[in-house]
Amino acid sequence: MNLNHSMNIGRMLQGGLFTSDFLIDAVQEMVEWQRWDDGEVFETELQNIFNAFPIGQNPNETQTEDDLIWPILNQLGWKAYLRQQNLTPRGRDDVPDGLLFEDDTRKARANDFAEEWRRYEWGLAIVESKRWDLPLDRRSDQHVAAPSTQMLRYLRRVDDLTEGKLRWGILTNGAQWRLYYQGARSVSEQFFKIDLAAILGLDGNVFSEDERRYCLKLFALFFGRDAYSARCGGCAYFSRSCARRGAVLSGARGE
Repeated sequence: MNLNHSMNIGRMLQGGLFTSDFLIDAVQEMVEWQRWDDGEVFETELQNIFNAFPIGQNPNETQTEDDLIWPILNQLGWKAYLRQQNLTPRGRDDVPDGLLFEDDTRKARANDFAEEWRRYEWGLAIVESKRWDLPLDRRSDQHVAAPSTQMLRYLRRVDDLTEGKLRWGILTNGAQWRLYYQGARSVSEQFFKIDLAAILGLDGNVFSEDERRYCLKLFALFFGRDAYSARCGGCAYFSRSCARRGAVLSGARGE
């Protein structure tokens, strides 16, 4: 990829979880990257979802979640999930919006437990969703804590509950999508963010088709279900890359 493309793509990708060399160069050597060729269909499906979503009407959190975020997660391959599962035996202070599973079999195993907090052991990632374009690092009238602070608290709790089996979290307001990893040196700072609204030109920016497709491919592969493996408690793509090239996860703790 040439320098100009790299600079433009950098405007749509942020965070220190993955090295820039990996995102712009080494990722293209991965088998999963080379095999994935659904870009045109994937982009069309995303555009259809956004076209049906009333961005200009200031949609609330529930509408953003139901009509935008979960349909996008579905396109990313997340078909099996549970919503609003309590992380604690009492109270409702720690309730992520979603718990994502590899398949219906693992979801069924989770549902064998009456206690919601015990179901997290069978999941691959958690999801916390906010209303359209809500700032993710600031408190609001509806939220005592910033959304990013919520995610950090949830991940700490989930990591303890599952003894490190579930360490990934997705935080999104529909426009911006963040991937957090509890194993990062600085979980609060070293996330990976994709600006989906910018990629699709919803904020007025115009990128080339190659740039747009490149970032959508990153989005599909990094946030999609197939990237994750319950067996190793992390991202299969990224774990293999770390083994081949060293620290692809720039923020990962030595384990």
